[in-house]
Amino acid sequence: MKRFVIVQNSIKTVLIFRSGYIKELLNYGLVIVIAPNDDDESKKILQDMGVVIHDVSIHRVLSIFQMNKLIIKERLLGSVIISHFLVTFISCYISLIPFNSKLIVYTEGLGSIFSNNSILRRLLRMFLVNNSAVRFFCNTSERKYLGLKTDFVTNGIGVDLSKFNKKKFDKFNSSFNLLYVGRLIRDKGIQDVIDAFRLLKEMRSDVRLNLVGDIYPNNPSSLKENDIDFLKKEFGDSINFVGFTHDVKYWYDHSDLLILPSKREGFPVCIMEASAVGLPSIGYNVVGVQDAIKPGVNGELVKFGDIISIARISNEILNRNSIMEYINTASNYANDNFCCKEKNNKLVSKMLELSN
Repeated sequence: MKRFVIVQNSIKTVLIFRSGYIKELLNYGLVIVIAPNDDDESKKILQDMGVVIHDVSIHRVLSIFQMNKLIIKERLLGSVIISHFLVTFISCYISLIPFNSKLIVYTEGLGSIFSNNSILRRLLRMFLVNNSAVRFFCNTSERKYLGLKTDFVTNGIGVDLSKFNKKKFDKFNSSFNLLYVGRLIRDKGIQDVIDAFRLLKEMRSDVRLNLVGDIYPNNPSSLKENDIDFLKKEFGDSINFVGFTHDVKYWYDHSDLLILPSKREGFPVCIMEASAVGLPSIGYNVVGVQDAIKPGVNGELVKFGDIISIARISNEILNRNSIMEYINTASNYANDNFCCKEKNNKLVSKMLELSN
């Protein structure tokens, strides 16, 4: 029986981001997950799917030791291994790489430590390319920094288009809704969203901002509860802190514009999901975001840090004719570029090739 092993630093993210190709792989053999168990509910759902879960501690040092030990065991059994995220690759390098011809390394975002340090990027590239692994990258910029021209670029994991139908525009609606989806931290651009919204409110009164995502108390750049209380007093009913929700689609369907002023991304899922329903996006012209937004088709790009332009372009987009046009062009673009089934098939075919 073929054995496919997914190595990642979180059970929860395995379920969220890998379930599509896991279901496909289960048709060909056994799927095993090696990841710290940070969510019992996610673990159970994966097990109900037929996935074998290797128990790994959430304690950082112990988890690294256990993951490396389990990877070596699976290599001895002839398993095909796919490693997601750079932190996983670095933590498990000693067991993943040496003499391994059945390995896929999928890089999905550089992170600040590498994006801001060219020396570390060159060092990482040396470790990534000097082996026999098959390499996948989320965007062309990261392949340029870390890989070879022959490596694969997926342009994101895609979305299940059957779950994101083209939205209907309410022509009688007298106000417009802006949307932010993501963690409420500075690297994701939460402060820039709020600052741009403040400027937009000076231009017009018919706008509301919905923020979908949690605060992170242990992250010093996260909004705090008292920040939220202050913003509610400032904006009143014009701002809505939704928090975490399993039903993000509801907010896409009931919004007119997505704003994602992130510093960098691998390939932002929220832009793919927004585009699938016909919701335009505004983001900074940075790695990942610039790969996801085609200006004039599914959104617009602005220079990094240009909050004034975010407000100005938002003001230009928020009219009935513009929104109705974006509903068609953005959803068509998503259908042509963001189908997760096509992206999963590419990854699965490569794993099947390695298993032979």
